[in-house]
Parts: sequence; C-alpha cells; structure tokens
Amino acid sequence: MKKLLLSGLLTLAAPCAFAQFQTPGTGVRWNLAQLAAASGSNVVLTGPGTYAVNGNLRLSPTDTLAISTNATLRLAASALVTVDGVLLVNPRDSVKITAQASAAPFSGLTFSATSQGSRLRKTIVEYGGGIRVLDNDLLLDSCVVRYQVARIGTTTTNSGAISPSGGAPRILNCRIYANARSGILSPANRNTSPVIQNCIFRDNDTENANYPQINLGIGGATPIVIERCQVLGGLYNMAGGVSVSNLLGSAGTTTVRIRQNRIANNRYGIALLGSGITATVTRNVIENNNINPNANTGGSGINLQGGATLTGVASRNVLRGNLWGVTVLRSSTTAPGPTLSFGDVSSTDSLNVGLNQLYNNGNGGQIYDFYLNTPDNMLAQNNDWGTNSATVAESHIVHQVDQPALGLLNFLPLRATAVLTARPAASPLALAAYPNPVRGTLTLRLPANAPAALSLRNALGQVVYAAATVPANGQFAVPVGRLRPGLYVLTVKQLDQTATAKVVVEE
Repeated sequence: MKKLLLSGLLTLAAPCAFAQFQTPGTGVRWNLAQLAAASGSNVVLTGPGTYAVNGNLRLSPTDTLAISTNATLRLAASALVTVDGVLLVNPRDSVKITAQASAAPFSGLTFSATSQGSRLRKTIVEYGGGIRVLDNDLLLDSCVVRYQVARIGTTTTNSGAISPSGGAPRILNCRIYANARSGILSPANRNTSPVIQNCIFRDNDTENANYPQINLGIGGATPIVIERCQVLGGLYNMAGGVSVSNLLGSAGTTTVRIRQNRIANNRYGIALLGSGITATVTRNVIENNNINPNANTGGSGINLQGGATLTGVASRNVLRGNLWGVTVLRSSTTAPGPTLSFGDVSSTDSLNVGLNQLYNNGNGGQIYDFYLNTPDNMLAQNNDWGTNSATVAESHIVHQVDQPALGLLNFLPLRATAVLTARPAASPLALAAYPNPVRGTLTLRLPANAPAALSLRNALGQVVYAAATVPANGQFAVPVGRLRPGLYVLTVKQLDQTATAKVVVEE
C-alpha cells in the first residue's frame, strides 16, 4: 500500500578546498578562547562570545573542547567539524553552531568512534549538513536541530538532520524541526539503537520527498526507544511519521519500543517494515495522519508490512482520524505475514491486553479501522471500536468475512466503548443485498417503496455507481457486471435511515 525510501548508507561531505586546523592531540582540555589563540587556528573571536570558524576544524582523539559559557560559532560555507576527541557543551543558556550565512550552509558535525563521552546540552545546530554520529553513544540533551540541508551544491550531505550509524546515542528533550529530510535517520545495514525521549519533531522533510520524520533501520544489542515524543506534520504531504525497518533481511532481532507518543498530521503514523522486528507499541495517540489524500499510498495509523518475524504487541493506543486505522500486508506471496498482536484475551502477557481505541478512521465515505490485507489470521481482542455492536464493528473491518482469500481478524470480545459520542450512529435501515458475492446484478430489498439513494464506492473511496430511485415492491436491481472484480462499499439512504454493506464483485 505504500513504499518507503530508506537511506542505507551515511554519506560524508566531500573535503573542502580550504585548510583544516587540527588540535595537536596532546591531551589538552581546550576552551574556545584558547582554541582561538592557538597557533595556526582558523577559529577567530569576532565579538563577545562569538567566534568565526573559517575552515575545517578537527578535534584530535586525545583532546577535549569544553564550552561552558554562552557562545555562538559561525562556520564558513562547506566547513566541516570533526570530533575525534571529546566535545563537552553545557552552557548556562545556549551555544549556537550556525553558518556564517544561512544561504551558504556548513557541511555539518561528525562524531567518530573515538569521541566517546561527547555531550551536547542546550546547543542549537542550524544551517548545516547534519550531525553524523559514527559508532558512538553521543548524548544530545535539550538541543535544537533545525534547517539542516541534504546537499550542498552537488554534494549530498545526508538524509537525516541527526544520523547515527552504530552505537546507542541518546537524544533527549530536543526540538528537531524544518530539516530537509528526516529528523533522525539510521542506516539499513548497521546495527544502531538510538534512545529518543521527550523530543518534538515538527514539519521535517521540507523537500517534501518520501521521508518519515523518524527513519530507523536495524537495531543493535539494546532496544530502540521512541518515547514521550511528539511527531507532528501538516505542511508536507509526503512526510511520514515514524518508520522502523529491516528491508535487507539482516540477521538478528531489532527490538523497538514506541510508547506514549503523539503522532499526528503526517502521511502515515507508524510503519514497521520487513523481518526480524519485535515491537512494543503502546499508549500512543496516533491521529489525523491523513494529509496526503491518496489513500492508496499512505494514511495508515499503524502499517505492518513484512513476514512472520515482524512480531510484538500493540496495546492501549488511540487510533483515530487516519485514512486507515491499521493496515497489514505480507512482504512475500508465499511466506506468512506479520504476527504482531492487537490483543489476546488468553495471553498472560500484561502488555498483550488490547485496550486500543480504533474509531473514525476512513476515506471515501467509508470507515476502515482495520484492513487485514493478508491471508493470515490475526488477533485484535478486547479493543474499543467506537461501538458496542459487533455488527457495526465488523462493518469497519476488512478481512476474510469480506474477501475469502484474506485472513480472519479475531476482534471479539469487544471492549465496552468509551467513545460512542465520537461516532454518532446513523438511523439503521433494514437492508438485504444479494447475491453476495455477485457477478451481474445485485438485488436490494428495502423496507419501503419510498425514494432511496444509493452508491457504490471502490477500495479507493471513489463512487463507481450512484442512483436515486423508488423501489418496486421494496426491491431494486443494481447492475454490477461492468465493475472490476473486488470489494465495494454499498451505501443506501431511505426515509432518513442509512445502511452500509460490503459487496464483493466476482469475475
């Protein structure tokens, strides 16, 4: 239903033509004033607390640069800062690392594997080519990362404003917004386990390409954690919310915990893609991920696409206002699909309890709270579907009951709804539609000979047939012989009453 582009490798900026200054590697702990005073330095004091960096700057492995006062570093166009030693930033208010001219960004910051122990607190990084973190457990705390570019001239810098590759960096209490592509990106082929907590992501992917705001590949020895964050879109209709994927079939298990986040107004909410993923998705509010009107390429609150080793639990989430609540697809036509559970009343796992709220997800005038688009059975028990009627809940689910080739979603028992007022029920209309499946003519039986209006919509929500008629003897014939085979939604209104039904047209 949707295809995601995931960058597989981190691309470093090309070397610049101007000279580089590298600290001597003598185990010295520098501050900015000392760095500016060093022989051959390209760091220049230009005003109180303001420094120009007029070329590439490299901190050697045994050296430390500590910045504990408010400061601004203005980097020359295409300049690159490489940290092989330790960079410690912890000012009273803030340190800003920016370009000398916003239209001429610097190449970015790179933290190598030898820079363990580096910490950036209260740091603003803007108008650069991103922060690259290589085999490092860098800490970013209370930082702002914004206006990062994906290329400088013809040179690609990165597809992520923050791009960890290997290690388990911690990104805490940060604001990450208005970057060219993803806010955080890890590669498809290197084990990387970031911990992302209490962060705000807003309107990343200013290029409006096919990038989620959080775009992660395979995990490492520790879990990937995305917790208590806000992932908010609205400006760019190609920007997704959160994606975790193993698209290369890498060995091992990626463990991911996505908890207590609000993910809203993106092209989709959460996408888990590929194999070897164990996910805990709990207590998230995933709403209004509907900004791209093409329901065939996005709009899922949660999308699962992969094999049977894409497993785990989704519980206590709120999914509402998305084009689709949950969508499930296989990645192979022969192997089983995802086995993640949305609730199992027989389980002893205290997380596998359902308690999700799935309501008001839909497109084209039809509610799609769950679309099981695989031949495999799944569990989604003890959830709130916005109704206390199993029949109504069934009408909002697409599975084997609608198409025999699909698997069966076991959604019973329902949980007593707490959101009935969110979805006012239309007056019921007694409707019979037969035969179903149908080939040539569908017969409708209505309770009266009063005027009736009816429509048929395809899986994209497009009206393919509409009529207004007065039934004869309570019956009306609908010609469907020219429709393509597939699932359609029938809506009939008569005497201020409404009924919907799913109709399968066969070849």
